[in-house]
Amino acid sequence: MKSLPFSDVLKVIKPEYVYLKIKPNNSIRNTNTHLIAGTISTLYKHLFESIKKEEEKVVKLLGKEFGIGTKYSLERQGKIAYYLYMEKQKVEFYFIIPKQHVTIIKERLGDSWDNVTIDEVKEIPKFGEKAITRQMVYQKEDALSLRVDRRDSDLLKSNLNVIDVMEEGDKAAVLYNFIPGSQGSFQHSYRNTLEKIKKGYPVDRKKMGVTYIFKAGMAMLDSVIKDLTETFAGKNKKKEDESILDSFLERLNGGKKTSTATDKKISQSILNTQILVMSESEDTIRRRNNATSLAQSFEVVSEDNKLISKNHRGFQDFHARIIPGAETNKVSDVEAQNFIQLAGRDILERFSFIEKVETQEQKVPQELQTGNMYIGSSTFRGKDTPAYLSADKEFQYLSLILIGPNRAGKSTLIGNLGKDAINHDEVVINFDYIGNCELSDEMSELFSTEKTLDIECNDFNTIQGLGYNEIPVSSDPFEQYANAKKQTTQLTTLINSINTDDTHLSSRMERYLQSAANIVFINGGSINDVFKVLTDHKIRKDFLDRVPVEQYENIGEYMESLEELNEYKDEKEKVKNGNTTTTVTKQKLVGTKYHLISGIMDRLNKLKANPYMEMMLKKDTSNNIDLVEEMQKNQLINIRMPETMFSTDNEKDVYATYWISKIWLALQVRKAKFKGNRDKMKKVNLFIDELYQVENTEKFITSKLSRLPKFNIKPIISCHYLNQIKHIREELRSANASYMLIAGCDKKNFKELESELYPFTEGDLLSMKRYHSLNLIKDKEGYSRFITKLPKPVSIKGKDKTA
Repeated sequence: MKSLPFSDVLKVIKPEYVYLKIKPNNSIRNTNTHLIAGTISTLYKHLFESIKKEEEKVVKLLGKEFGIGTKYSLERQGKIAYYLYMEKQKVEFYFIIPKQHVTIIKERLGDSWDNVTIDEVKEIPKFGEKAITRQMVYQKEDALSLRVDRRDSDLLKSNLNVIDVMEEGDKAAVLYNFIPGSQGSFQHSYRNTLEKIKKGYPVDRKKMGVTYIFKAGMAMLDSVIKDLTETFAGKNKKKEDESILDSFLERLNGGKKTSTATDKKISQSILNTQILVMSESEDTIRRRNNATSLAQSFEVVSEDNKLISKNHRGFQDFHARIIPGAETNKVSDVEAQNFIQLAGRDILERFSFIEKVETQEQKVPQELQTGNMYIGSSTFRGKDTPAYLSADKEFQYLSLILIGPNRAGKSTLIGNLGKDAINHDEVVINFDYIGNCELSDEMSELFSTEKTLDIECNDFNTIQGLGYNEIPVSSDPFEQYANAKKQTTQLTTLINSINTDDTHLSSRMERYLQSAANIVFINGGSINDVFKVLTDHKIRKDFLDRVPVEQYENIGEYMESLEELNEYKDEKEKVKNGNTTTTVTKQKLVGTKYHLISGIMDRLNKLKANPYMEMMLKKDTSNNIDLVEEMQKNQLINIRMPETMFSTDNEKDVYATYWISKIWLALQVRKAKFKGNRDKMKKVNLFIDELYQVENTEKFITSKLSRLPKFNIKPIISCHYLNQIKHIREELRSANASYMLIAGCDKKNFKELESELYPFTEGDLLSMKRYHSLNLIKDKEGYSRFITKLPKPVSIKGKDKTA
C-alpha cells in the first residue's frame, strides 16, 4: 500500500493578517477597552479545536458504517497586536488581526469606542535595521498587577510626551503583542506568588543576581529564626521578633499587602503580552534618547508591579505570533486597558495634527439606506453608506428644509433631488423668483426639452391671464357655487397680500369683494370682471341680471351686498294722472359708492402698478396652462419670475402669492378629480429657494402646511438660517419636517434643533467639511440624525457636470 505524504493528510493553515487603522474623534472614552482585551483572550483554541476534518472515507465494520478522516486541516493559533506609531507631526493607531477574526474585533471596537472610524489598510509603518528596540517586562512575577484606572488615559498621554523631544524624520512606536492562551496555568502561579508574599519571600521576576540572592537569603534566615524561636522560646517570643524582621523584609520586598487590582487579577481574563518599544532616527543620540523616554513613560502605570526596559535585538516580522527574543507578561484584561487606548478630546486638542474624525458618526437606519431621493453618503466606522429621504407612503410627502449659506451647495443639492424625482416618475415645480432664474437654468440643463415646461412670467407674448382656470366647468348648480367660492377664497388671499402695513381688508370691504367675486365667477367671469363689477354700476347690474334663478338661494345675500354699492340720485318727475299732474321724486342709479370699496381699489392700483400683473389682469385665461393636467406629467415645471419684473419686494410677494394660491387650488381640483384613488396622483415636489423673500407666500404655505401631504405634494424649502422663515418655522416642527444643515451654516441653526440633533454638538456642525450636511430626517422610528457628504453634481444629459 502506497503511503501518503504527511502534508497531504494534514494541511497546516497559517493566519492571514489584516491591518485596521483606527481614527479617533473628540468623543472617544477609553473606559471600556478591557472588553477588547477580554474578547482577544477568548480567541484561544485548544489543539483539538484547531483540527478540522476536511475529507473522510466510509468503511464498514461489523455491519456498521464508520467515517474515517482522510484529510485534516490544522489552523495555527494567531495573535492580535495593537500598534501605536509616532512621528513629529503624526500619530497613528493600528490593529493587526487575523482575517477570520476581523468581524468580531470590529464589533468589539465599535462597542468600546463610540463613532470610531475603522479603515482596512494594506501597509503599516515599519522600522529599519538601525532602529533601537526595547522590550517592556514585568519587574515582578505575573500575579502582581500594574495600576489600573478605567477613567484615565495616563499611559497614552505619557507615551505621546516623546513627541516633544522628537525631530523631523524621527520615528517611534509601541507594539502590544497579545497572544491568547490557556487560562488555567495562571491560577497556580498566582497562588504561589501570593504565598511567597505572605511568607516574605521575594517575587522578583529576575531570579538571578546579587539583589535577588540577598532577598531570598534574608527570607530564609527569617524563616529559620522564626522556627528556632518558636521551638526554644515559645510563640510569644516569636511574635516579638516578627515585628522587627517582618518590617525589614517588607521594606526589602515591597510589603505583604497587595492592591485591589492584584487581588482581582485571579478572576480576570489573562493575556500573554509582549510589549516592544521602537525608536529610529538619523541621529544616534536622539534614537537612544527617544527609546529611553518612551520606555520611561510606562512608569505612570506602576503599582504592585511595574514595567521595566530590557534590550531587544529587533524584529521585522509583525505577523509573528510570538516575537523572538521578547519576554511574555501575563496581563489581565483590565491591565491591558492601559495599553489599548485612543486619543480623546484633550489629546486631540494638544496634538492637533493627529488624523481624526472631525465629527461624530451615527449609523444611517436601514429604512433610509434605500429610497428615491438621495441625500449623500454617510461614513460610519470607516464604511460608506448611501442615505435617502424616507420613501414611506406617508413620510415621503413631508417637508424638507435645506439650510446653508451662499455657495454652500444648496443649488447643486436641489438639482440632484429634482433629477431623482423625475427619474422616479414624479413631478418637480421650481418656484423661482431669485435673480435671473439661474436655478431654473441649471435644473433645465439636466433634462430634455420634452421633460421641461417653462412658464415665462416676463414674456408678454406668452404671459398667462390672471385667473384660476383650473376650476372645472360644471352643469350642477351646487358645484358651480362651490367652484365660485374656491376662486373667491384664492382671490381674497391675493388681494390681502397687496399691502405694506400687514393689514387685511376690513370685514365690510372683504364682504363686498367676496360678493362681487361670487357673482362674477358664477357667471364664468374673470378676475378683471370682479373689479369692474365693484366699480361700474352698469356692469354690476349686468352680472346681477345674469345670475341663474337656481343660484338665488346660494348667492342671494351676496347680490344684496352688491346692491349696497349702488349710488342713487333723486330725480323729480312729473306724472300725469288724468287731468292731474303731480311731481314724483324717484331714485336713479347713477354710480358707485367708492368710499365703501376704497381699500379694495387701493390694492387694485398697487396690483396694476406692476406692468406684468396689469397685463395678466387684462388678459383672459382661455390660453392658460392647466396646472392640474401638468401635475400629472413626469416633468420639471419652472415658474420663472426674474427679479427684474418687480420694482418692490411687495410686488414680488404678490406675484408669488398668486402662483402659490393657483398651485394650491390645482391640488384641490386634482384630488377631487381622482377622489379616493390617491395612488393615481403623481407626487409633486415643490422647490422654493429663499422663501423668506416673499412673506405672504410664506404665510400662505404655513396655513396649509399640515394638509399638504394629503395632496401628494412635498415642499422642499431652502434658507440661510431658520430665523429667516419666521412664520413657518414653528409649523414645520408640528408638520414633522426634515432638516439638512449644510456645512457653513450659522450655529444658531443648531441651537434651534439642539435637542433633536443629540448626540451631535455645535462643534460637530462647525467642524464639518465643505459640502457635508448634518441631517435630521423623519423616519418610522421618529427621527434619525447623521452626517452625509452631499451628492456630486449630476450629469447633464449624459455628460459630466463640473462642480
